[in-house]
Parts: sequence; C-alpha cells; structure tokens
Amino acid sequence: MTSETRLSISTTTVPTANLIAPVEPTTTVASQLDELAEEAGSLRSTSRHMVESTSELHQKVLFESWQHRTHERGKLAPRALLEEISDLGFAWRDVARMLGVSVPAVQKWRRAGGVTGENRRRLASLLALCDEIAGRYHIQEVASWFEMPVTASAPITPIDLCADGQPRLVLEHASGHGDEEAILTAYDPGWREHYRSDFEVYLEADGAMSIRSKGA
Repeated sequence: MTSETRLSISTTTVPTANLIAPVEPTTTVASQLDELAEEAGSLRSTSRHMVESTSELHQKVLFESWQHRTHERGKLAPRALLEEISDLGFAWRDVARMLGVSVPAVQKWRRAGGVTGENRRRLASLLALCDEIAGRYHIQEVASWFEMPVTASAPITPIDLCADGQPRLVLEHASGHGDEEAILTAYDPGWREHYRSDFEVYLEADGAMSIRSKGA
C-alpha cells in the first residue's frame, strides 16, 4: 500500500449521524399520570351520562306503565275503586289527602256517588299506583308502606309525596333505585333544616329503644 493510499483512507470522513442512534423522547411519570387522568375523566363523564340517560329512561317507562294501569283502572265504577282502595287498608283521611279532597267528599262518593270525571281519574290513578308498587316491586301491605317514612332522617312518607303531587317520587322510592335523600331533596330542598332535631334514637343495652340528646 502506497503512502497516498494510506493517506486517502485515513482522511475519509464517516458521518457522525450514522453512528449515533436517534434519541427517543422520554415519557415521564408526570405525563403518564396526565394521560391516565384525562382518560379516567373522560370515562367518568361517559359513565355519568349513561347513568343519567338510563335513569331518565327507567322513570319514563315506570310513568308510562302507571298511566296504562290508570287507564285500565278507570274502567271501574268509582264505588268499586273506593272499595278496592279501602281493602288495601288505607285510612279515609289519607285517601282524601292524597286525592286533594275532604273526607266528607270521599264518604259522599261511597254512599251516593256523584264523582266528577277528574276525581274518578284521581281514584283510578291512586289505585293504579298501588298496583304498580305491589305488582312490580312485590311490596306487601301497601297502605302501611305508604305510611312509612322514606328515611329515618325525616317524617316524610309516600302519602306526603302523593298529597303534594309527586307520585313519580313514590315510584322512584318503591323501585329502590333512587337515593332516599335525593328523593327528599327533590321533594323539599330544605328538608334537612326543616326536620333537624337535637335528639336521636338509640338502642339501650337491654334492647329497648330510647331517645337522648345528640352528643350526650
């Protein structure tokens, strides 16, 4: 090998870029957490939307079923409707209150009739509501269930809900899918303050129930 050849080889330049692998961007823990938070937030929003949509659909179906039962019950004579309501165990004062009429009016209907079309529908609607609750959710002794408070935190009952024109909340409560406190809030946003008590019920060592001052 001549000196010229050796010189040519030694002075040949090899591009540096061909010898160094490209550096990939490093994924940091922070960026991974950001991506996970973004995905979790998106999934949570989607889930919430699905829950809200299915809840609305369920309530709509319950309402339509109740209305269908009302139509069917409305075919009965008012006196027959009253007899079936009575057979369920309701007190006439509660029936009158849920229908928005006086007790004497209900007693008059039982004796002599004279029920208007609107009141006939109210009778059919109340009986249909009981049909829906007992038939779909297998609640026994419906009348006493109507007297039972929605939650121990307040004395609000399904009778109260019906009397104030909220039968949908009664259906929601009977279904067991609705949160009890959410149902009361929909009925009365200020129920916690209205029914706040400085006393609580507790179980004595001997098994008896007693009342004491909170914090005692």
